[in-house]
Amino acid sequence: MALNLVPPSAPVYNTYEQSVEDFLERSNPANQIYHLPVGALGLAELAAGATLADVVATGCRFFAAWPDGTVTSCEMTDPNQYGKAEFRNFTTGAPVMDAFNRIAEAQALNAMANDYYELHFLSIPGIYLEALHLVCKGKNYDYVLPLVSVDPQLDVNAVCDAPTFLGIASATAAARVKMTSADPLSS
Repeated sequence: MALNLVPPSAPVYNTYEQSVEDFLERSNPANQIYHLPVGALGLAELAAGATLADVVATGCRFFAAWPDGTVTSCEMTDPNQYGKAEFRNFTTGAPVMDAFNRIAEAQALNAMANDYYELHFLSIPGIYLEALHLVCKGKNYDYVLPLVSVDPQLDVNAVCDAPTFLGIASATAAARVKMTSADPLSS
C-alpha cells in the first residue's frame, strides 16, 4: 500500500519532453519526476455540494528536479479533452520546491500505509486553491494538502481528509457565490 504515481500516456510525455527541451534548452533526464493528473472544481458546483468525486480532469502537471539543482513544474492540457496535449505553463523556484516538500509529506502520511492512493493535483480557482489531491483507490477517504490557498483554514500546512476539506471549501464557495451579484456589470 502506498501513494502511487499515475503514468502519463506516451503522447503526453513526449509533448512534455519537447516542451522541456524547447523551454530549458536541455535534454538531460531529471533526477526525479512526478506526473500528476490535474482536476478542477467550479465555484458554483462546490457551493452546491460537489464532492471530490466530481473533480473534472483538465490536464496534468509534471514536477521535476534537475541535476543542476533547479526544480520545475510544467502543466499540460488533457489530450482527451483538447486533442493533442499542449504545453500550458512552466514554473521554477520556491513554489515548485514547496510542492516537492508536500509530496514527500504526503508519502509519509500514516494513511498511505493502510490503503492505495494516487497522487493528483487539484485546482479550485473560485476559492483560490491549488493542492495535492490524494485519491483513495480503496475504502478510505481522499486527502487534500493545500499548496496555494487564501483560506486560513486551508493553509499550506493543512492535511485534510475529504469530509473536513469539503466542509471548509464548500462553506467558502457558498459565501463567495452569495457575494456575487446578479448584475453582470457590478464586478
